[in-house]
Amino acid sequence: MISSCKKNDPVSEVQYTYLNKSLKSNFTFNEGSYWVYQNQTMQKDSVVLTNSKTGFTSTCPGNDCSKSEFIALTFNNVTRGTSFNHYLISSYIKYNGGGAWGQYGQPIYITGENLGYEFNGLVVGEKLDSLLVMNVMYYNVEKMSVNADEQFQHVFEFNRDFYFVPSIGIVKQVIYDTINGTETWELKSSRIK
Repeated sequence: MISSCKKNDPVSEVQYTYLNKSLKSNFTFNEGSYWVYQNQTMQKDSVVLTNSKTGFTSTCPGNDCSKSEFIALTFNNVTRGTSFNHYLISSYIKYNGGGAWGQYGQPIYITGENLGYEFNGLVVGEKLDSLLVMNVMYYNVEKMSVNADEQFQHVFEFNRDFYFVPSIGIVKQVIYDTINGTETWELKSSRIK
């Protein structure tokens, strides 16, 4: 009689989680896409998508737990000469997100949550059937607000509202600057690739 023993290795299988399908299909864009915004004093601000990176990141510091799909979209603000990113992970878009396990960044958008849901300064606002911006009617608009005082990481100095439209991105942003006054930026033109 032949007998054999197989030692059970404590190797755990890595679990992979993927981006929310709606988030991925509605808010990822190709390099070269650009957006031009204008404020109430007729100043313009141009943003170009210069790089996109996809992959999986660990969800804990030890790198020995589940992995989450991410997409990092790097934008160049042509007017200001600065760069920032939109980091898509799970069901969130984070502003200047990333880090070893996706821990950095301020959430500016979340999908699948009800009106009033709050997380790290982000508050889910109303869903609008339509919104007129610079003489263009946009549909299926979602308002997201960031309360500056409730951010875990201090990314934004002032409270702000973002208005998102699927396949277009941010069409309007209101910055509640308590020093210089409220500033509203609206999408004037765009080229989405």
